[in-house]
Amino acid sequence: MPQKPTSGSNKQAKQGSTQNSGGTRMTPESAARVQSAADRNPGSTTATSGFKERAQSSAAKNTSGKQ
Repeated sequence: MPQKPTSGSNKQAKQGSTQNSGGTRMTPESAARVQSAADRNPGSTTATSGFKERAQSSAAKNTSGKQ
């Protein structure tokens, strides 16, 4: 069963990610922020899910003109 957000900030973040889904390209700066967050907390979902690697790959594709 899905968990409900416990605070307004969690709910806001969830809504924001839904609104940007598929519409905002990953930039090298954004990928660096993701990598930094994963490195600061190696046990986090960001670090363990492979998102860091996907973010870096996506940023590289977006800067080389590939789609």
